[in-house]
Order: sequence, then structure tokens, then C-alpha cells
Amino acid sequence: MTQTYKEISAIARKRRDDALNAFFRVPDINEDTLPRDLRSFPKTSGLLSTEELEIIYSDAETLVQRIKERKLTSVAATIAFCKAAAIAQKLTNCVTEVLFNDGLERAKYLDEYLAKHNKTIGPLHGLPLSLKDNFMTPPHPSSVGMSVHANVPTEKESVLVDILRDLGAVFYVKTNIPTAMMMCETNNRIWGETRNPIHKGLTPGGSSGGEGAILAMRASPLGVGTDIGGSIRIPSAFCHLYGLKPSFGRFPMWGGRPGIPGQDFIYSVCGPMAPSLGSMKLFCETVLSEETAPWDYDPKVIPIPWRKNMIEPKGRKLRIGVLGNNDTVITCHPPVERALAMVKKALKDAGHDVFEWKPIAHKEILTLLGEAFDELGSSSIMPNLQAFQEPLFGAMERMFAGGKASGGKLGPEKLREMILRRNQLQKDYLDRWLATKTETAGPMDCIIAPVAAASAARLGLGEKVDYVGYTGVANLLDLPGCTFPVTYADKSIDHKRGSSFKALSPRDQAIQDDYDPEFYHGAPVSLQLIGRRLEEEKVVEMVEVVSEVLKFQPKPNL
Repeated sequence: MTQTYKEISAIARKRRDDALNAFFRVPDINEDTLPRDLRSFPKTSGLLSTEELEIIYSDAETLVQRIKERKLTSVAATIAFCKAAAIAQKLTNCVTEVLFNDGLERAKYLDEYLAKHNKTIGPLHGLPLSLKDNFMTPPHPSSVGMSVHANVPTEKESVLVDILRDLGAVFYVKTNIPTAMMMCETNNRIWGETRNPIHKGLTPGGSSGGEGAILAMRASPLGVGTDIGGSIRIPSAFCHLYGLKPSFGRFPMWGGRPGIPGQDFIYSVCGPMAPSLGSMKLFCETVLSEETAPWDYDPKVIPIPWRKNMIEPKGRKLRIGVLGNNDTVITCHPPVERALAMVKKALKDAGHDVFEWKPIAHKEILTLLGEAFDELGSSSIMPNLQAFQEPLFGAMERMFAGGKASGGKLGPEKLREMILRRNQLQKDYLDRWLATKTETAGPMDCIIAPVAAASAARLGLGEKVDYVGYTGVANLLDLPGCTFPVTYADKSIDHKRGSSFKALSPRDQAIQDDYDPEFYHGAPVSLQLIGRRLEEEKVVEMVEVVSEVLKFQPKPNL
């Protein structure tokens, strides 16, 4: 008799909890004593030493340099992040697979290698690094939040994992995801729901929500997520991180576990997530170096090494299109609208050319994106859930409504028609982008836009309503995008919209009705910068420019 999802979940959670407790047992915590912002807990709990706190609050570049100079051992760094991960799990439920023993064994080897040979193995030598659950790290399972995979050992490592290992990284933990990685909040029937460390009443987003939570807790200095509809950018934004969603073909995806196996219509991509822009750049520069050559291991990777100084001439002012407070489908909440105004003003004051970018054809793009998830996802995912009696979450019920009705069978004629529509939308958008060229200046450099309607959505909201339109556009168009933190929601200035507000639809009204200034006070507010296809380097450089004019400094507590 086939096990039910509840039985499978019990086995998986026991495996995880036993491994955590065997290494570092975190005392039970009284929920009522916890503040809304959980990020201060590692400092105030007394569970970590002064040295361990110094380690976890260091960025990846600093840690790598200290290990290289033998001012810090990889073992000490790994122990500190393993302990921090156990704390983060207790507070947010962000962990799936525990790789502590593997990580410490690897860290010990790297320390001994450095001592013996007086050189590092690679540019990430000794750096602890967290991974989204769908990356393969044999023999540990890769559940992607589904019973069918939850307790099944894996056999072959993902190409990116293999590459990062060769660069010197230490893997110590894998992080939670929504069911089949198909929701913009992190919840599944195996591991349960993950919450946001910055505001415990909010979701960290999805599908790389476990990564978002563990990074925001500073229980990881650098993580890797994936993105097919916003899955890097939404958690990065909701957790005040820098997160890069690249174009397809820049970073290797081979050997990971996809949410929808075999679909080649909306490209899933992977990319770095980190508390600092420098840590994110470290990942990009090392993985896409000439020496690493990931294109030799994944046939889909384009042989373009990471380039520098892509803004030419260096230091020139940028031409930036800014999306307004809606994309013709959904209106963003007041804190997000304020963030757009803040960034627009700061850029203008710095002398950049900033103008409105109208969301023409965004509705059509998102309609096609929804069709693709429904038609391609339902037939792949639904049978695996039904086999273990796994109930669908509300967001997936809505997503798969059409596919369920039609039996989830997509014929060649329909697929051809979808491909033609996608290609035409991509061509039209490119033409409109290039049409921003003037007699005295080139076409616009980038678009700045919201990442989501809310600064970070409340836990459980996806059961009633959700929206990935602000991010999904870049997925269908295959454009790179990077998040950057801007501010925090503030009840004293981010007031609820008045009676003069006219919703674009009942769905828009439902999302707007959810906004409560008191509840959302302290929520992290981020935006995204979108560039042209395969211009990831320029996107990161432009985010540096924007971050510099904003000079945002995250606060441990609001």
C-alpha cells in the first residue's frame, strides 16, 4: 500500500530534526516572547559566541579572504553557520536537508589542504554555501516539496553543485520550497510553511523562500535559488536581499530537479541570492570565469565569461524607465509605490535620465505565462500529488484549473500557437525597448519595477489570492533582473488607499483590501531592475549605481 503524504512527511521531518538536534539542540522558544522582527535573536539568545556572531555577520568576500589568509578556518566558519542554520530553522522553518556532517568533513579537508600546500583549491575555498532544495547533493533527497521525492536518495550531483565544489565551496544545508516550486509563498505538505525573519507574520516568498529566510537570518552568507516566474526575485525582495535572475543559458541548470520536467517553453534559471551585492558578484565572477568554463559541463550554457565595465563610457548617466504603481492588472501597495517614488527621485537628483515605462502588453504576456503553467504543469505535477493524497494549495488550484478541466493534454497545434505568441511578444518588447533611442542618446538601459504588489505578502494570503505578474514578465521575455532593498513599510506614511481608489478588477481589489498599515509596518520593501537579454553584468553594475544613490543600510530592528 502506498504511503500517504502524512506518513512520508513524518519520516522526512524526523530525519531533519534528528540531524539538527544531534549537532546543535536549540532550546524551545516561547513564541509570545519573540519580537516581530526575528533577526536580532542570534545576537540576543546567547546561543552563539562572539566569534561565531562575527563570522555569520561577515559577507562572503570577507570570509573567503580571511580563510585564505588563515585568520579563520573553514571548520570554524562551517560550525558557526551550521549553528545559525539550526537557529534559523527553529524560528522560520527554512531547512529541508541537513548536510552538516558532509560540510564539516569537507571543511576539514580544505583546511588541511591549505596548510599542506599553502594555496587554496579555488576562489570560494572554505566558504559555507546554502542551496535551494531542488539542487542534487547525493545521497540526500531532493523533495521539491512533494511526497514522491521526499525520502528517495539522489545519485548524481547537479552540475552547478559540482562546479561550486571545485571552486572550494562547502555545502551544509538545503532549504525549503513550495510544492513543486509552483507558488510565490513557501509551503508544502512535507516540510510545512516557512515564515519571514524580518516580519514573522509575512511569507519569505517563493519558490526560493527557504533561501530567502536563511539568508535574512544571516545563517548563510551566500545561497543559490532558481526562477521560473519570480522564484529568486520574490524571496530576495521579501527578505531584503540582492537576488539575480539571469537570462537562460548563463548559469548551469543541468542535473537539478525541475518542478515541471521536460517543458521548454518558460525557461527555469538559477542564480545567486545574498545579503550583500559583493557576495552576489563573487558568485557570478567565479562561476562564469574562463577557468571554470561551465559551458563545458552544461550544453545549454552560452560560452560568455563574466564581463566587467559594461556601462560605457564608464560613469555615464543611465537612461531608466520606471514602471508606475500598476502593470494594468494589479496595483501595488502604498509602501511599494513610495519605494518607486524614492528611487525615481534619488536617480533624478543624481542626474540620471528617468522616465515612465508603460506596461504595454504586460497583460498579454501574463495571460500566456498562465496558460503555460496550467497546460504544461498540471499534467506533470497533479498525478504525483494525487498518488499520495496530497491536497492542492489554493494558489495551485487556481493555476491548474484549466488543465484539470481539459485533462492536462497539450497538443502540438496548441503548443505551436503558444510558441508563436511568445516569440512575437518578445520581438515586440525588444522593438519598443530600442525605440526609446533618441537623437542624442542610446536606448534605455533598464527598467525599474515592483517585484510584487505587496512589500512582502502576509502568511497564507496565497490560499485566496496571489500574483506573480511583476516578475513573470521577465521570465516569458527571458530578461535578466536583480532585486535591491529600498526601505521598510511605515504605518505613519504608508496609509491605506481612500475611497477614490478604483480597482482594476475584483482581484486587484482583494489584494488592495489586504493592505493594513498597522500589520505591514516594518515589512521590507524592495524593487527590481530589469535589463536586456544576456546583459547580466550590466544589470549588476546598474544595481550598484542605484544602491549607491539610495545608500540603503538594513536595520537589525525597525
